Amino acid sequence: MQYFNQTPHKTLIIKVNVIEYLFILNYICKLRLPKFFAMINIYNFQIAHPETFTQLSVRDLMFVYYKCPQKEKLMQLYNHYNLILFSLRGERILHQGGKSWVIRKEASFFQRKTAYIQQLGKYQDWEVLAFYIPDEFLKQFANEFMDSLPKWKLPEISEEMLIEINLNDVIKTYFYSILPYFTQKQNPSEKLIELKFKELLFNIVSNPLNKELLAYILSLNKDYKPPVWQIMEKNYMYNLTLSELAQISSRSLATFKREFHEYYHTTPGKWLTQKRLQHAKMLLNTSKLNVSEIAFDSGFENASHFSRIFKKKYNCSPLQYRKSQTEHV
Repeated sequence: MQYFNQTPHKTLIIKVNVIEYLFILNYICKLRLPKFFAMINIYNFQIAHPETFTQLSVRDLMFVYYKCPQKEKLMQLYNHYNLILFSLRGERILHQGGKSWVIRKEASFFQRKTAYIQQLGKYQDWEVLAFYIPDEFLKQFANEFMDSLPKWKLPEISEEMLIEINLNDVIKTYFYSILPYFTQKQNPSEKLIELKFKELLFNIVSNPLNKELLAYILSLNKDYKPPVWQIMEKNYMYNLTLSELAQISSRSLATFKREFHEYYHTTPGKWLTQKRLQHAKMLLNTSKLNVSEIAFDSGFENASHFSRIFKKKYNCSPLQYRKSQTEHV
C-alpha cells in the first residue's frame, strides 16, 4: 500500500486516515504492551535525562539533539510545549486523532501541545533535532516580526495537532547548522540560543508554503486558545489526567473544568469514561486487536481496568461482547 512505501527519502510525511490507522494497528503492530499504560511527558523526560538528550536551553526554550532510545513498539507521549522536530535519519510513525504520519529523513513538523502514540518504524535508528517553544515566545516573536511576515491570504486555523513544515534549502541548511553547537566544549550564550530560535521561526514562516503554521502562531498573539471540545476530541484516547489535559489546553484546572461543563453539561471524568468505552466498542467491532491492545488504544489505565469498566457498563466482558457481535453477523 502506498502509505507504507519504504523507499528511503522519497515520501517523507504520509498522512493516513482512520481506516488505514486500524489496518496498521491490526496487521503491523505485534505489541509487547506493559501492564500499565503510563503517559510520558516527553519534555520533562528529556530534561531529566541529559545523558541521552543533549540540550541547549534558555528559560523554557530548549534545543535537543538525540538518538531516540525507544524500545517498545508503541509509546504514549504528550507534550505541554509546542515542538518543532527535524528528522536527521531513521523513521518513526506518529498516531494522533485517528490519523498517522510517517516521519522519515529530512522531514519536519510543528506539533501543538497534545498527546500522541509514537511507533517504531522499519528504520529504527531515529536521529532527531527537537525545538521546544512555549506559547509566550511565539507571541513575542509574532509581535517583533509582525511587519515582516507574509500575512496575506492566511488559511483558517487548523484543528490538526501536527502541522507539516515545508522545507526549502535555507531551512534545511539552518537545521544542519545547529548540530555543531551540541559538540562544542563551551555552550553558546543564552542570547545566541534565543536568537537562533527566532531565526528558525522566521525562516520557516517566511516560506509561503508554511502559512498554516503562520496562521496558528498569529492566532496565539490574539490570545487564541483551542476550544476545550477540540482538546478532548483529539486526546480522549490517551491515558491523560485532567491536570494534564488542562495543561495542554493552556488553562488552569479550575478553568478547564468550568469550560468543559459549560460545553458538555457533565463532568470530564464521566465524559471520558463514556467516550473511551465507545471507542473500545468500535475497535471490538471493527478490528482484531486483543483486549490489552484495545485498552491501550482507548486510553484506559490497563487491561484489567478496561475490562472492569466495560463489564460494569454493558453487563458483559469485552470478549463476550465481541463474540455476541460476531454471532449476529
